[in-house]
Amino acid sequence: DRGGRDKWVEWLTDRLAEAYRVLKPGGHLVIWSYPRTSHWTRMALDDSSFEFVHNLIHIYGTGKSHGKIVKSADTPQFNGYSTTLKTSYEEWMLVRKPLNGTVEENLRKWAVGALNVAACGVDGGKGQPARFPGTLSHDGSMEALRVFPDAPGQLARLRGDCAPMNNQIYGKMRHGSVAKPPRVDCSTSAARLFYCAKASRRDKSEGLPDGEHNCHPTVKSIPLMRWLCRLVTPPGGTVLDMFMGSGSTGVAAMEEAFRFLGCELSAEYFVIAKKRITHASLMSLTRRSQSAALKSSQ
Repeated sequence: DRGGRDKWVEWLTDRLAEAYRVLKPGGHLVIWSYPRTSHWTRMALDDSSFEFVHNLIHIYGTGKSHGKIVKSADTPQFNGYSTTLKTSYEEWMLVRKPLNGTVEENLRKWAVGALNVAACGVDGGKGQPARFPGTLSHDGSMEALRVFPDAPGQLARLRGDCAPMNNQIYGKMRHGSVAKPPRVDCSTSAARLFYCAKASRRDKSEGLPDGEHNCHPTVKSIPLMRWLCRLVTPPGGTVLDMFMGSGSTGVAAMEEAFRFLGCELSAEYFVIAKKRITHASLMSLTRRSQSAALKSSQ
C-alpha cells in the first residue's frame, strides 16, 4: 500500500496523470483494483481529470482466503474462525479522457470516445443474436454459476400489432413495436445474460519454455483481457499497460491484432512477459496468414 492511503493515492494520481497525458481525447482507461483498496483507487481517479464511466465486476471461482485461521488451545471455541473470506470477484474501473466536441466529432477525428459494444456482445446461443454487454462478467466456473438465479426470460410472443388498448391509468394506448418471438435459450440461468471469460489453465504459462512457470501472483484471464481490449480499443489501435506484470494484457492485444506497449519494474516479470507476448504475436501472425491463404484459395 506504499505507506498508507494518502501516499498510495498520491502515487497513483501521479501515474494517472501520465496516462491522461498520452491518451487521445475520448480515450478510455481500464484500471484493476484490489477489492480491499478499491476505494483508494477511486479516490485517485477522482483527483485526476478522467470522467468515470463504469465499475466492471468479474466473478470467478478460483482462489482462496489469505486470512488467518484460528487454531489455539487457549480459545478452542473459536477454532476454525478466519479473519477474512475468500475473494470471489475483481473490480475494474472504466474511465475516459474528456471528449473534444461531440461523440461523433471525437470519433471522426481520433477514432475513440465510445465503447465497441458490437464486438463485445454476449453470446446469445445457437442462431440467436448477441446480447448487449453489461458491467458484470464471470469465468463460467461452477462456483460462479451458482451465484446466478434462474431467469427463464421471455416466455411468449410479445404483442405488437398496434391495436388500440384501453388502460385505466393512461387511457387508450397503442403497441408500437413489431411482435418479437421469445428467444430460444439453452439455459435458464441468469449467467447467460453476462459475458463469460472462461480461462484456461494454459493461459498462465503458455509461451514459456518447458519447465518454466509464471510466478506472478495475480495473472489475469486472457479471455477477459481480450474482451476489455476490444471494448476500448479501435481496430488497429494501440494498447498501453503501465503495470504490465507478466504480460497478460500484451498477450490479449496480440491475439486481437492490436499494437502493444508495456511497462514493468520487475526484471523477472518483464522477461516472462516478453516470452509470453512474443509467443502470442507469432501465433496470431500464423493464424492470420493461414486465414488469408484460405480466403485467397476460395
